[in-house]
Amino acid sequence: MMSTATTETLTADHPAHRSLWNSSNLALGALILLVVTATPQLICMPVTNDVSYYDLQARTVLRGGVLYRDMVEPNFPGVVWVHLTVRSLFGWSTAALRAVDLCLFSLTVLLLTRFVSAVRFQLGFVLFLAYYSVSEWCHVQRDLWLLLPIALALNLRWAQIQRSALETISNRTIFLYGLLEGLVWGAGVWLKPHIVIPALAVWLCSLSQPALRHRALKDLAGLITGGLLMGALGIGWLYWYGALPSFLEMQLDWNQEYLTDKMLDHYGFVIFNMVVRLFPYSFIHLAAIPTALALLVRQNLQRDPSDRLRLHLLSALYLAWCLQVVLLQHPFDYVHFPPLLLGITLLTYWIHCNRSFPRLLKITAGGFIALALICSPVTKPDYLCLWDDCLQQGSTSTIRNQLARIPYPDWEDLERVADYLRQQQTQDREITCYSNDLVHLYLYLDLEPSTRYVYSHHQATFFPSKRSLILKALRNSPQKYILTNLMTPGLLVNQAKEIGPEGPHGYPPAFPDNLKSDYPWNLPIAFRSGTLAVHHYPGKSTNSQTVIPTSKSIQPRSDDLSHGSQQNPANE
Repeated sequence: MMSTATTETLTADHPAHRSLWNSSNLALGALILLVVTATPQLICMPVTNDVSYYDLQARTVLRGGVLYRDMVEPNFPGVVWVHLTVRSLFGWSTAALRAVDLCLFSLTVLLLTRFVSAVRFQLGFVLFLAYYSVSEWCHVQRDLWLLLPIALALNLRWAQIQRSALETISNRTIFLYGLLEGLVWGAGVWLKPHIVIPALAVWLCSLSQPALRHRALKDLAGLITGGLLMGALGIGWLYWYGALPSFLEMQLDWNQEYLTDKMLDHYGFVIFNMVVRLFPYSFIHLAAIPTALALLVRQNLQRDPSDRLRLHLLSALYLAWCLQVVLLQHPFDYVHFPPLLLGITLLTYWIHCNRSFPRLLKITAGGFIALALICSPVTKPDYLCLWDDCLQQGSTSTIRNQLARIPYPDWEDLERVADYLRQQQTQDREITCYSNDLVHLYLYLDLEPSTRYVYSHHQATFFPSKRSLILKALRNSPQKYILTNLMTPGLLVNQAKEIGPEGPHGYPPAFPDNLKSDYPWNLPIAFRSGTLAVHHYPGKSTNSQTVIPTSKSIQPRSDDLSHGSQQNPANE
């Protein structure tokens, strides 16, 4: 058993050490100023095509459709459940989703700062600065939401360690609190199953405490029971709504290709662009990874036991998350942003715990924060000048273009395309958004996609064995208009907008000639606006597949033009 002195150190937080990070009042003031001056712009920013795609799935369920059967989706349903909840409670505006995203992130920061309460204001400011500074591709995403159950479970794990050191606590109590923690981890699995790796790492790290190690079986039994209960609840929902067979088909058949394709053909280019977009936070790993490894390998017995254990748990969580990101996931910004936040948390608390921290490294840490402020959009005059416009006008297409960190699609061009399609009196299943970043139009026009393969270009690329099936479904659908972004083959914005000798209904000069004979580029262009093109599918038959219920009682986003998007870098 632990000694009484050790138990006491694990039960109470220690006063803050004298360090660079002791300026709590300054950090709190900076945090309040940041939230006040940047939140209206954040709410009015566009969001990505993934968000619209999950909204489409939520709309399908609300209209009586079946998840996975009526729309192909490789991921677990947790994110759709969140969208279903938000849309049922708060309506279909972009602002509602962004406000919920901000609230979820705020809860995450609250839980992380509770775990390292001695530097809560300093850490809170840096985390919020990073959140407000990154592109829309990192917001309203599963990976960022996944931090919430992880932060909650981390606090529950800390409480379980403290609890196990008390001789009066029974094994039944250890089991029940383990079950509660297991429910939290299990909820995270439905968002993204990759959470299992950080969960295992945190649990194994907690076994370094002898008192908990003696009750490890009861603790583990509770964790597994809680996880299985949450799993059963999710499977029950899928079965009740008729989605379980299609869900199993996606996970056991389709996803074998999706998980193995990591875009190795242009992997270096993708990584480079991601590092640039996440700068300067992308360099956090250079300090955080060696720090985490050193903390786990080298035991500093002079450090307070409470501080030492917190640092060990954070290190294990951070390294495990980095490991699953590198080995199991695609190199997308939103995937790599959460481990950067954990790295910031680890480094901030580590600096606080080092009383003899070298002055040079303190200056480096302060210089990093200064660089982050300089590079952040929230400190730019143009951004600050939009504060009043965002409050007065809301998220208009012009404001979205000004706030977007990713230059496609152009929201004013997207609005012109929507106006053209309204003039053509398009109906359900007559539109195919071949380029992923145009799927917002399904919601804005309140129309159903032509097939269940909503991300037709993306899915034909990531599921090559299903390509013929996807193209056959497109040919047999009642589609009349195919929407593309001329940047999809790799053109720059200026190149894609250029008008060539063929006129406004032709391709720009830089468009690859070898693609003009392939679907959908071989179809005539009926309308162009900027980089966006509307192709007409001539002589279309009215063959149809299983029709998704289209009750218009669920009305999506009538107040704005939907979201922003990140064009998927995968090409055919």
